[in-house]
Amino acid sequence: MGVQNFFVPIRRKTCGCILLVLAVFVLLLMVYVMDILEFHNKVNNTKIIHPPTISNVTPPAGVWYNFCKLKPLSPKEAFEEDLLLQSIAWPDTPPLQSLSLRKSSDPAHSTFTILGRMGGGQWQIGDKMEVIIKMYDFQGRPKNCGGDVIVARLHNPALGAGVAGKVVDHLNGSYSAVFSLLWEGSAQVILVHPSEAVTVLGRLTREQPDRVFFKSQFRSGRVTETTTCNVCLRPSRQPVCNYTELHTGQQWFCYKPEKLSCDARISHSRGDLHKTSPPWRTSCFKGMHYLFCMSVVRG
Repeated sequence: MGVQNFFVPIRRKTCGCILLVLAVFVLLLMVYVMDILEFHNKVNNTKIIHPPTISNVTPPAGVWYNFCKLKPLSPKEAFEEDLLLQSIAWPDTPPLQSLSLRKSSDPAHSTFTILGRMGGGQWQIGDKMEVIIKMYDFQGRPKNCGGDVIVARLHNPALGAGVAGKVVDHLNGSYSAVFSLLWEGSAQVILVHPSEAVTVLGRLTREQPDRVFFKSQFRSGRVTETTTCNVCLRPSRQPVCNYTELHTGQQWFCYKPEKLSCDARISHSRGDLHKTSPPWRTSCFKGMHYLFCMSVVRG
């Protein structure tokens, strides 16, 4: 009797451990199955869109494309969008109809004035330097509007260091640039784009919202294909994979690969920039020009 009483608790403990292990196994199996179902649900939600056939007729020059239509914004989203647009609002620039290269901002004719150091003497590390820039056009006439893209910086290639200055647009053709002289280096004010180029860029953005495009790679076994992706894709005969986020409605599309399915997509990267500007527009974009440059050294 003593031996029997000794083994009964052991058998009960063994059975309890076995039941616990089985319960954990069943729980893990359920989680695994749920993950598989969720994956298949995502794959099934990836749709292939077959756009309507379009003609081969080339639209006349100057037609503004309206192929990029986004979903309507909710009141909250519209409010947030308005705040973002206000934060990046750019001053008015010359209208496209009146653009002329001779009337655009010319760094060669433009002038700058360095305001004196507070307290006098030589510039020292830690000072703030202020420069006043006055823009003139190619005819030597003063500009009376703002909107030029001007960048100020203090740069030291040897240290691999740089700091951005603050540029204030006075909206009358003059600008203030303020530098914090944190180390020895080259203080520079650069004209990136004249205001006329900003007008051109604005129109290009409206006409060609897909100028910057992206790429996705698709792979299955030894077959690999790469297609173009974007928030909006131009209509074509090629089917499109719809990767729009179901919960937020954020749009994203890729042209479907010829041999692979939409769910074979494995990577995403930036593609390039469509360079389709007519020749007359390129005169506004001839690289950056230095309006002001001086060396800052220890006094």
